[in-house]
Order: sequence, then structure tokens, then C-alpha cells
Amino acid sequence: MNTILKLASALMLVMISGCTIVDGSAILTGEKRAEISVDKVRIYRVAPAEYEEVAMVSASAGHDFKSNSALIESTILRLKQEAAKLGANGVLLSEIDERDTPKSTVNIGSAQVNSSNGTSVYATSNNVSVNRGDSYTRMHGLAIFVKK
Repeated sequence: MNTILKLASALMLVMISGCTIVDGSAILTGEKRAEISVDKVRIYRVAPAEYEEVAMVSASAGHDFKSNSALIESTILRLKQEAAKLGANGVLLSEIDERDTPKSTVNIGSAQVNSSNGTSVYATSNNVSVNRGDSYTRMHGLAIFVKK
């Protein structure tokens, strides 16, 4: 019994801490350059003065037990990786989509059963549950080469 408890605890720990699922893609729309370091890729919310379009990029990260900020960091890193592979030194963000909505359920019920011999049974039940649901962050943008 003790071994089963230890195994179940270890399995639960692995499930909770598990890996963040991260995915990304790029569609080349401009000139591909030599791959650069991810550290050289900047994120832009407003277009810089002069740049060349390289590709449309997107990334997503999801995990049921990670914070929104951790998912955002993972998604931004993946966007930068996609851009860096194509030699783009910037990503101009166009869309950010996040989902982290808890779902609540409340069940209240009662039942009464009377038998022909005069006995009766009565039961009530109240149940409240909160399901965090799936959490994810998705981002889309334009991989760009910023002229210095």
C-alpha cells in the first residue's frame, strides 16, 4: 500500500509540473536570411521606421497548471525562435489571444422515496466544483528585418 501511495504521488507530481506544450510556425513571405541568435530578435508592438517583411509567424503555449505570465514567456520565446531561423531580427506583434477562464458548476438536488409499507428515504446533495479549464496563449506577428 505504501508503494502504491508513493507511486501515485510521484505520478501526480509529474502531471502537475509537466511540460508546457509549445508550438510555432512560419510562412515565408519575403527574403530569408542566415539564421541568427534568438537573443538578437526584438518584439515590437509598433512598426519601426524601416523594415523588410520576412515571414508571418505564430506561436502558442498551453498548460493547465502554469501561470499566464509563464505561458506568455514561452510563446514569445517560440515567436523569436521562428523569426531567428529565418534571419529576422524582429517580430511585429499583430494578435495576442489568451484563455484562462475557470468554469464553475453548482449542483443542488434532493430526492424522497416513500414505500408502501410506510418507510421513506430522503436524501439531499450539494456539489460545487471549479474546473480551471485549459489555459493557453497564442500570438501572431510579422517576422521582420529591421534596418539599423
